[in-house]
Amino acid sequence: MRTWLFWAGVSFIIGGAISLALNLSVQSSLSMLEDLTGYSIGWIVVGIALILFSKLRDKKEGTFEKT
Repeated sequence: MRTWLFWAGVSFIIGGAISLALNLSVQSSLSMLEDLTGYSIGWIVVGIALILFSKLRDKKEGTFEKT
């Protein structure tokens, strides 16, 4: 199982969620908030893509394990 792809995806999701929470809790100008929120959501999407890719690859190779 290619666990490093899975855990890299999890770390991107956690990092993006923390960044998004920090961005939404700070009172600042709207344009800066929109830019940083876009990056945070982008990291979350990258994390989801890595997790899905690792699961599909494991399933294709026949080494898919239920967790």
